[in-house]
Amino acid sequence: MQNTGESISSNTVRRILTKQNVEEYAIKLLFKTLNIPYKHNIDVILALKDISSAKSCHQEFFPVENKHSNFFGRDDDLARLNTLINQHQKMIVIQAPGGLGKTTLARQYLDNQGFDLVLSLEIAKEPDNITSVESVVEEWLKQYFEEEPGREFGITLARLKKHLQNRQVGILIDSLEPALDKHGRFIQNHSRYLELFRVLADATVQSFTIITSRERLFDDRIDIIYHYYLSELGVSAWQEFLAFHEVKIDISLLEEMHIKYGGNAKAMHILLGSIKTDYQGDATAYWQENCTLVEPGLKNLVVNQFNRLQSLNPNAYKLLCRLGCYRYQDIPQVTEDALLALLWDIPDQQKCIYIIRSLKNLRLFEFAKGKYWLHTVIKEESIKRLKSSQEWEEVNRKAAEFWRGSVKSIRTMEDAKKAFEAYYHYECIHDFEQAGYIIIQRRNGCWSFDEMLAFSYYRMGALTQVISILNLLKEKIKSEYLLASIYSIEGIINLVSGNMNIAINYLHQSLAIANCILNDFENNQIDISYDEIVLLIVKNQIHLSFYYIDIWELEAAINILEPTKSWIENIIQKGDKNLKLKIEKYQVTVWLHLALLYSYFNTEEKYILPQSLAKKVYYSLFTGIFAEIVYYMILNLETLLINAGLETEVNFCRWRKIYALLKLGLIYKNLGNIKKSLKIYNAAIKFSQAESSYGWIESAQELNYNSHYNPLVAKVLTGLAELDRIQDNFEEALFKHSQSIEIFHKISGNRCDLAEAYFQLGLTYQKMGDFKNSQINFHEAIILFTAVEAPRQVEKVEREKVSNPALKGLGL
Repeated sequence: MQNTGESISSNTVRRILTKQNVEEYAIKLLFKTLNIPYKHNIDVILALKDISSAKSCHQEFFPVENKHSNFFGRDDDLARLNTLINQHQKMIVIQAPGGLGKTTLARQYLDNQGFDLVLSLEIAKEPDNITSVESVVEEWLKQYFEEEPGREFGITLARLKKHLQNRQVGILIDSLEPALDKHGRFIQNHSRYLELFRVLADATVQSFTIITSRERLFDDRIDIIYHYYLSELGVSAWQEFLAFHEVKIDISLLEEMHIKYGGNAKAMHILLGSIKTDYQGDATAYWQENCTLVEPGLKNLVVNQFNRLQSLNPNAYKLLCRLGCYRYQDIPQVTEDALLALLWDIPDQQKCIYIIRSLKNLRLFEFAKGKYWLHTVIKEESIKRLKSSQEWEEVNRKAAEFWRGSVKSIRTMEDAKKAFEAYYHYECIHDFEQAGYIIIQRRNGCWSFDEMLAFSYYRMGALTQVISILNLLKEKIKSEYLLASIYSIEGIINLVSGNMNIAINYLHQSLAIANCILNDFENNQIDISYDEIVLLIVKNQIHLSFYYIDIWELEAAINILEPTKSWIENIIQKGDKNLKLKIEKYQVTVWLHLALLYSYFNTEEKYILPQSLAKKVYYSLFTGIFAEIVYYMILNLETLLINAGLETEVNFCRWRKIYALLKLGLIYKNLGNIKKSLKIYNAAIKFSQAESSYGWIESAQELNYNSHYNPLVAKVLTGLAELDRIQDNFEEALFKHSQSIEIFHKISGNRCDLAEAYFQLGLTYQKMGDFKNSQINFHEAIILFTAVEAPRQVEKVEREKVSNPALKGLGL
């Protein structure tokens, strides 16, 4: 094909028509050759907000026929789906028995409609393993829409709905039947999926949802879903499929096959694998030998294939059964390395590759783009046979070891999910101790180097899932160290979430257990090191001090941090090099927060208890010393890490740097050094924007910071607003206050932080002479501080509230 000197091969044309990874320049060249204006017809029309126009344009130029070499006979179904979406149907349930191609049809349709985004949810096969809808929506919001979930599920759903109203999103909810009871209603444990379905079915959303299920969804609590029953593939589709794969067969024999297996799509694929692999493509010979051996139906065909494989290729049979151990849920497809990990007892790598290839040829597992997974019917048989063998426990241990070793750092949700798969393998064989050690395993993460998996997964948006797992483990584990670690995790998560009393209880429980272990370490037979126990205690002490700072019990915080500082110094002097490196980062944190606490005593006398002159001098002296030490270390953090031999941790220190700069900005503000405070705060803003490549916020609507850093950015903005207030730049101060509060509401952050933001806004209005608005914001702060049981914070706000000149004039 040629035009004006440029050419495009027939092979490229074929690949364009079958949608097989073609570069955009080739598509443009084809349009040019056919004299079709590419930009006008594709880019512009697809940018339209009207979903039906965009879809029809996409279907005109990228027709959904001939999309895949394994997709035949569903043109009428695709056309029907097009009709339904043009009739403004929002949710469709495709119902059919296993193997008819429900998921293939749904994926084929959604992947070829030009959606901005396609979300997929695989429902677990066992009801007990179904992911809670709260976890699903939390993950969607954080991973795909970069927004934090709300404190309540209703708020989280409202945020999702807002995104679905503004973006064209395709959604697949696959294999719903395990979530339904025998009457087609949601089982009690997962009835909240109805709340999600109501959002997805709302007339105002631009999303289109396809649900696949073997059973009919018949729940009278939701009646706005269209049911589409998928029929079997016709004989002509089977004939076309076999012809495409160069298999010849007499039409009468094909009709016999088709009748026996009910036009089942998966049966068609399995038959092709056997014909090409065992009978060199001779379908007639295959059918003459097998037509009387197997009972009708896909399930019987699958059983026969397993039995045949067991006798002809025991190693391939073993791998097929072992593949049933993988969940194919959070990680729906696995790599070849995951398959090789299950062939641990075959040392010959080439032989392992041959085994995998033989299963490929037999089409007994699905594969695409280097990824593998089992069809539901195959998986059911694999699990059944694996559980009845002697290998169930060993295979799951090998799979857990594979996942455990496959993730070196946690930078994405995909990383966190892969690492967490090891937990589920140990859980299913009831080895809860090992499952517990998986969630506390440390790796480099987005927020910190050496971070426990539970924290990484929680920060990625899996709060509900993490809490559920922690609660289960508390009931099952025997290890005192694991229990202390779990209490610590729960304490810190609740502290960050603003559940202060729950947090303090968990942290105290963790400390009590950890101190008992440490005090009797020599007599304890535990498989954990002295270093780990020390680090757990230090971390808990530091987070306890954070709690007391948040509720304005400053003396209590100092009484925790000063002994911790001395203990750390003693450990560094006596401990080995490895422990020294691990604990020094906590030492810097202690210095930073002691400097912050001392700075409060140095300046804000009306908010704190009176101190002796000696203490004031001490605090004043060490505030500056600690602050300067930490500031130097933050400015030179990368160099210090490299010199300490920790080059790999340089990329994981950004969050700590932003956090430290936030506290330093506050310290220097308390010390009256406004110029240095401003410089430090602006540096924190710059670091928060570096990864997400966003510039300074131009309006309150453009809150485009990397969502990892939003809580810190909100606090920095409050600090910058304070500086503007001090300098009487009230317009700038109000602007930054509003940004800060908007971010806190958006992320449903710590209520103490939000209360402090309202308090600072109240102070700004008070200084401006706008006493009405100052009282409104003081009142908001009091409500929030009261909710977290922070009486000293309430007292602090009340003092400012009653110092209002307008109230004094009224005699109040």
